[in-house]
Formats: sequence, structure tokens, C-alpha cells
Amino acid sequence: MENLKMTTSMRHTFTLKYKEPKLDSLKGLISDLSLSKRDEFGKNNGKILSLLNKKVDYGIIGSLAQYYDPPLRCFTFADFQLAPTLEEVERIVVLKLKDFNPFPKLEEDMGPKKITSALSINIPTVRDNWVEKGGYEGFAAMFLEDLALKFKKSGNWNAFYAVLALLIHGIVLFPNVEKFVDQVAIEVFLSGNPVPFLLADIYHALHARHEKRGGTLLCCAPLLYTWFMQHMPEEGLFVAKELKSPQKLASLTASSIRWFHISDPNQEGRAQES
Repeated sequence: MENLKMTTSMRHTFTLKYKEPKLDSLKGLISDLSLSKRDEFGKNNGKILSLLNKKVDYGIIGSLAQYYDPPLRCFTFADFQLAPTLEEVERIVVLKLKDFNPFPKLEEDMGPKKITSALSINIPTVRDNWVEKGGYEGFAAMFLEDLALKFKKSGNWNAFYAVLALLIHGIVLFPNVEKFVDQVAIEVFLSGNPVPFLLADIYHALHARHEKRGGTLLCCAPLLYTWFMQHMPEEGLFVAKELKSPQKLASLTASSIRWFHISDPNQEGRAQES
């Protein structure tokens, strides 16, 4: 235990803050969805619903962020390194890169027509509800929640799935302003392929916090946590209840974590179950 404490104390740590998104109303929209409806939603949106319901240990995320190595763009531990990859992200959200342009470019000038088509609403509705909050433009979450509820009650399921997916993009996948879905999240949603943007957003958030030596970490915490825990041992010091998060991570060695080949079919199963 002495070596464990020494390793932990030698790290030059800084304080990170988190804004856990308020998900009660969003979870309420899906609470009574049947399994078949959830499967229909997943056909175009993968397993992003699982990220909505993922319980995150923010103590683990905070400790993990201290190990991020900006020059190497990975997490550097005592005798090994870990880095999330595009392939791992696609396995977690179950959206295959081969079905999309793997390096999409966001539209710089996004007009309302594409939004109206995707959300089954008219241009006046887009313009009337396009607002600014915290220096960002987009939709209030309440507007989208009301819209989703309307589609749900009328049985317009495809429209409901689209609005639900946009809400998850803005609040869970790319959180920024509280109770608000900003333009970047909308553009990613319209691209149809969040995988590369999710990975880039995690790296960007970690870089930004290390440059400023603290602050609020804004990225998809459920995704980062799911990825990390897939590599963690299921026995030993890491799962010891008496240890705090920094001590658990300091106990990790190359021989204790779970390594797997990127094409390992068992890993895909673990990703979908997480």
C-alpha cells in the first residue's frame, strides 16, 4: 500500500468539475417504450440509448483525466498506455463506420431546410424556436421534448425517433449548455455519424482541461467511462471497496488490465452489454 500511495501523491493533479446533465424529462420520454420500439430506434441510431441510461462513476473519470498525456494523446500509466480508438467507439455505440463517411465535415452554413426535413417540422417552427443561450445558437431542450411528446402521442414514430436522437446528441453525447441543444450537436446529428465527432470531442475536452489545469470537463462521460471500464480488471485492487478512485487507478499494471484484439468478437459483445 505504501507504493500505491507514493504513486498517487507524485502525480501533479488538478481539480475537474462536471455538469451531470439533468435527464429526468428525457428518460420520461422513453420510460414506456416497448422493446420493439427501442429496437426500431436503434436501427438508425445504434445503442445511444444505452449511454442515456449509463451510470457513471465520476470519481473514476476525474482520476482517469489526471493520467491523460497531451503530447502523446493517450492515458499514460506506470507501465502501459491506453487510448480510445474509432473502432472502440463504433463498437460501443454500435454504428459502423463503413456505413458512413469516416471523416465527415460539418456544414459551415446550416440552413433550416435540412432541419425541417430531419425533424418533420416546418421552416417557421424552426425559425421561431431557434434561440441563443450562453453564446450558442440552437434549440431549447424543452421545445424538443414537447415536440417529441407530440409525435409520440400522435403515433408518428419516425419523427419521434428523430427528435429523441437529437435530444440525446445535444444533452448526452455533446453536452455544452444546460438544457440546450446547440448548433454543433445539431450538425453532428444531421451528419448521421457521431462516431468520429465523439472521439474528437473527448480528446478536445481532455486537452482543454490540461491546458487550463482544471475547469469543467464537457464531453460524453458515459462513453469515456464505458470504454475505460471495458479494460478494467474484475478482481484485485481495482475493485476493492475500501480504496478511493485515485488509489484504484494507481494500482493498475499492464498485466492487470484487459487487453483484446480490435477484431475480438467477445469485445463487441461486452461493448453492447455495457
